[in-house]
Order: sequence, then C-alpha cells, then structure tokens
Amino acid sequence: MSKAKTKRIFSDLFNTDYSILKVKYNVRADEAPADVQIKNTLGKKAGTNSITELARICTSPKLKDFVDFYSKHDGFDLATPKSPRNVVKKTLLRQIPASDLEKFTSHYLPGGRWAWTIDLNKTKALYRNENKWLAFAEVNGGPACLTIFLDGENAGNVFLLNAQPHFNILKPIARTYAGLLDRIAKDPAAFFKLIKAYVVLPGENGQNYGHVPLEYVDKN
Repeated sequence: MSKAKTKRIFSDLFNTDYSILKVKYNVRADEAPADVQIKNTLGKKAGTNSITELARICTSPKLKDFVDFYSKHDGFDLATPKSPRNVVKKTLLRQIPASDLEKFTSHYLPGGRWAWTIDLNKTKALYRNENKWLAFAEVNGGPACLTIFLDGENAGNVFLLNAQPHFNILKPIARTYAGLLDRIAKDPAAFFKLIKAYVVLPGENGQNYGHVPLEYVDKN
C-alpha cells in the first residue's frame, strides 16, 4: 500500500490480483527489505448448516458481527506468499471455515495437541475456566492462533494465543470481531508483526529464517 492512502476497509485487501509485503530478517540492518508477492483469498458463503450451528453457540449479541461475516464468507487466507520462488508458501493468517471451528478449537482444549500453548503460561487463567471461546484463525500454520470469547466479561473480544508472547496477551487485541478486521485493514504489516506472523525465506546457508513484515503494498 502507498502510505499516502489513509483509509482501507477489510474487503479492499481482496480487490487486487496480488499485493507486496516488504520484509526484513533484521529490522535494524541497513539492507533494503525484500519484496514478497502475496495473495489474499476470501471464502465463499458458509453452508446453511454451519451457519445455523455457529449461531447456536454464538448467542451473545456481541458475536453478531462474527456470525454475520461467516454468512457472507467462510473464512479467508490472508498473505499467502507466492514469490520469490524460494519463499515458504505458508499463509500468515488463515480464518478457519465455520464447519471446522469446533474441531480446530479442540486442539487447544485439555488433552488437545496444542493444549500446552495454554497450560504452560499465564493464559491458563484466561482459558481454563467456565467461559467458552473459539479458536478461529491460524497464525503461520499454528500453534499460534486468534480466539474469540462466546460469553462472560470478554464476550466478543479477540485475543492472540501464543506460547511465547512478546506482549501481554491476557488483554484483547480487538474488542470486537469487526474491530479486528478494521485493525488488520488499517496496517496489515503492523498486524502481522504484532502477532508474529513472519514470512519465511532461506538464508545464504540454506536455513530458513522468519522475516518481519514492514510494509504492505497494494498492487492494482
């Protein structure tokens, strides 16, 4: 995106053939950032049965924007690297289809394969109580993800779940789902940096390294 553009809504991210992420391995280094071509894909409307089930478990009015999104789009893939040829083609942020939400969430419940991301840090106090929540978006292929609470004082709030957080993830990153989409749209690169969604490129030694997104550029 040109920094001269002051306003972008979430749907604008899907109205280009591709976009560019400018990334660097060492943000303090003097070398120019690398350009990585990315593709964003918006899902079609979720199936009727999936929407009905989602509405059944998302009864709080604070979840209306979340359910409404699925009634139009069954998730999204945001920032799937396409080039250069040696880039690891792992989507930076993937919102899970409605029919898979409960299965995806089960990975983080007690006994699930990613339960340790909660049980080995302070987030245990947030997630291991009577309040219900969904894990709904996968960060860099997991186990990091975004969660949204279905009830309690945090109903409708969106959190980052990360086993090794670099900020206080006991506080929401958005107060509503719509607020999350607005935050992403305002500066996708800054959001990817916040949630540690990095582009992976091989170094000169052949090892893969995560590169930090610095700027998002729309290509029309």
